[in-house]
Amino acid sequence: MFLHQLDLTTALRPSLLPEETLLFVQDAVGLYEGKYKIPQYQNGQAYLTSHRACYVDHDEPRKFSVAVNLKDVERPEFYAGFLKSSPKITLYPKPSKRLSRGPAGPPLAAPSPSSATPERHGSPSRSLAPSPAPAPPPSATWVCPICSFSNPVPSNFDPAAANARTPLPPCLACGIKPPLVHVVKAAIAAMTNRQSQGGASESITNGGVPSTAGNTGSDLFACPRCTFRNHPSLLTCEMCGASLLSAADKRLENAKSIARAESPGPSINNNPLQQETIESIKFSFRGGGEKIFYERLKNALVQRKWLLQSAPPIPKPRPASGSFEDGYASTSDRAAVDSGRNRIVGIAGLERRGLEQRRNNEAVIGGAFEDLEALMTSAKEIIALAESFASQANIGANGSSEASALASQSAAALGLVTTKDMLGSGSGSESLYVSELSRNLAEWLTDDTSGILKREGGIMTLVDLWAVFNRARGGVELVSPADFEKAARMWDKLKLPVRLRKFKSGLLVVQGRDRTDEKTIASLLAWLRELHNYPPETGASWDWRTYGRGVTAQETAERFGWSVGVATEELEMAEESGALCREQGLDGLRFWENWLVKLPTCTSTLTI
Repeated sequence: MFLHQLDLTTALRPSLLPEETLLFVQDAVGLYEGKYKIPQYQNGQAYLTSHRACYVDHDEPRKFSVAVNLKDVERPEFYAGFLKSSPKITLYPKPSKRLSRGPAGPPLAAPSPSSATPERHGSPSRSLAPSPAPAPPPSATWVCPICSFSNPVPSNFDPAAANARTPLPPCLACGIKPPLVHVVKAAIAAMTNRQSQGGASESITNGGVPSTAGNTGSDLFACPRCTFRNHPSLLTCEMCGASLLSAADKRLENAKSIARAESPGPSINNNPLQQETIESIKFSFRGGGEKIFYERLKNALVQRKWLLQSAPPIPKPRPASGSFEDGYASTSDRAAVDSGRNRIVGIAGLERRGLEQRRNNEAVIGGAFEDLEALMTSAKEIIALAESFASQANIGANGSSEASALASQSAAALGLVTTKDMLGSGSGSESLYVSELSRNLAEWLTDDTSGILKREGGIMTLVDLWAVFNRARGGVELVSPADFEKAARMWDKLKLPVRLRKFKSGLLVVQGRDRTDEKTIASLLAWLRELHNYPPETGASWDWRTYGRGVTAQETAERFGWSVGVATEELEMAEESGALCREQGLDGLRFWENWLVKLPTCTSTLTI
């Protein structure tokens, strides 16, 4: 199939394949199949990657999102739009993905007189398999309607596959190109005469009268004027000259009307994912960005990065021998090469290994920067070397903090960052940038490999998140605080799995959508109940086994991994709900279980 179901991430963006990169994003896009609109696919975003052209619907992205693999695209076509018609980019599938329109030669629907006759024993002139129809003989000629000069029909002319775009040679006398119908009639007439002569001679050779079973078959077309049965390849009746519907034209019309009824409406009702064959897919751009999309689409089709996905490893030069190691050498060959080298252990062995590593790095860097193609091929190795050099340069510096480790671990997750050069120009480009930044943030926060929210206890201040995010981008395409806040406020509108929360004091925090105040209060009360089993560090003048003890914001932050500011806000929120109460003393502010509302059960005796 030409259209494929698209897998989405938690942020409702296309899930990229290995080695796939994002090239362009544009909103206000609809899909067409041929010249018909596809229902439920008229309001979404188009994502262009190095491997696919994707459509993600706005209303129901999980249900109505499709992708077209660029490896299945034969050619793109650009339409600039006219009046109310929006610009469109058409993707035509390769011939293997199209509907088969029959063989290239003339149709063989009607059996010839020789094939209709039962095969006789000992006939050496018969073939077990029907051979394709040969090309028209050079003797076929067409008469010029201008000067009446007889011109030969080209030897490679095929009347079944001919259409309005088929190039025709001009007249040899007057230089005027003939109408297509004249050449088709001449080619079919010459072919019919040759077949009839061949069938008659074959039947006479077999010793019988030429059979007419083929002319009375059900595949023949009756003339609507004189009811004469004509061969299906003829365009006009042989008796009266009335126009006929050839088999080729009928097959083409049936192919165009598959699963589509004749309707004046511009849309179709069938699901494009259920169709095995699709004529073409159009991306209709109603908000601009079609020119940049088309240019980057052509570049992606030229680069064909999907071919590198299963490519063999690049041969690596061996500094010692000068030969290349392609990764496919046998174990015995490697053992023979290694045995020839002197084994050196100890400090000398370490020095030799470091020397070989440096020589290998020099060979990789020198070969990669020779030209652009070599650099693109060795991009992985160059990036790995750059990261290793950066990590070695930071050894001994003050960059070994937890924030540095978090930024380095999450840098790989930022491969889906949408920069402003990936967006189309128009009135909605700013909102599109903010929405894509919001999706990218949500996807980065919910990624299990980075675990940003998990490391921060499930909640994080917006300021800290902005600092970590910009640091992970490595100083490229930094996000301003205003855009960052706008992107965070769009999480609820886009229905993403994270949300922005504002405390009573005005502090903005980021947390998962499944995290509620009731769950936070329950976790705080469970922790305070655990403290009933542990005595306080200093002497207690109360029954600590019954009432427990109070906790500070610093202790709460250490317990749950929050910052001190977030811990203070969560404790005050629990106090406002009535689950906790505060104690203001000389040693600071502490929060207790609210025993003022519910006293512990105890047995006491009253004496008078």
